[in-house]
Amino acid sequence: MRDAVPEATFLNFLSGLGAQGLMQLGAMPNPLTGERGVNLAYARYTVELLNVLKAKTTGQRTTDEEQYLSGMLADLEGRLVRATAAEAAAGAS
Repeated sequence: MRDAVPEATFLNFLSGLGAQGLMQLGAMPNPLTGERGVNLAYARYTVELLNVLKAKTTGQRTTDEEQYLSGMLADLEGRLVRATAAEAAAGAS
């Protein structure tokens, strides 16, 4: 029996990048290891990739795709700012 593979859509692609960003920020466990870890450099990179996708797909996204991408970016950027501030505060003490 073959594993079920999700449909290849832009929303599913964005969802995968969003999950990756959340894992990099320690907000969700890695599904392979079950462990949480923070990697701010890769989290920044993922946010940058999403911003590139947003710029390159301007005028081509559906309303649902636009809302999902904008909401995901706002969430990840906010989490990244807070995580960066927490890391800076921990390094200062």
